[in-house]
Amino acid sequence: MPAWNRNRLTAKLGIEYPIIQGPLGGLSSQRLTAAVSNFGGLGSFGAHSLPPAAIKDVIAEICSHTSKPFAMNLWVSMEDEGARTADENAFNRSLAPLAVHLAALGAPRPTYKPYSPKRFEDQARVLLDANVPAFSFIFGIPAREILEECQAKGIVTIGTATTPDEAAALQEAGVNAIAASGFEAGGHRGSFLRPETIRSRARSRSSLRLATWSLCR
Repeated sequence: MPAWNRNRLTAKLGIEYPIIQGPLGGLSSQRLTAAVSNFGGLGSFGAHSLPPAAIKDVIAEICSHTSKPFAMNLWVSMEDEGARTADENAFNRSLAPLAVHLAALGAPRPTYKPYSPKRFEDQARVLLDANVPAFSFIFGIPAREILEECQAKGIVTIGTATTPDEAAALQEAGVNAIAASGFEAGGHRGSFLRPETIRSRARSRSSLRLATWSLCR
């Protein structure tokens, strides 16, 4: 009888237990990532806010703490509409409703920082060159060239879906595994298909049953 902790996903990732740490974008720790991996899960580091040079340093530090598989996580789409035109006045207007709550908690008031765009392709290149064990992503699907290079290098790809249509799109793109994400994932959902795209896809295919973790390849 197979052990409870062995399945296709653990075999694909080379981990002992079917436990994958959330990448915690903005709150990630190299030591936590390594610790999860050392105890048999898949440690994950959210690097979407980092420039390529910093991502390279993060990977090196994680590798200094563990020889086990781990995942690096990126956002495929890095911008909301209006991100490049937002200024300090818009920042202050958005922050105003929270001022009373920050004061009640004795929390410092966030300070404005000019928007600094980052290219997903440049970040992904660091992961590819480092040949990381696993590459997880949210808010979209990487270009075919990136996914093909991952496959050629043996990098396991994990896409994130918030709807069956997004899961189908990820499956068609050839990712290795799909993570189903709801609003309970930190109070937000990393959706990437617009409603009109979903309606178009629904006309051309049957519905897809989505499991919490689905191994595609």
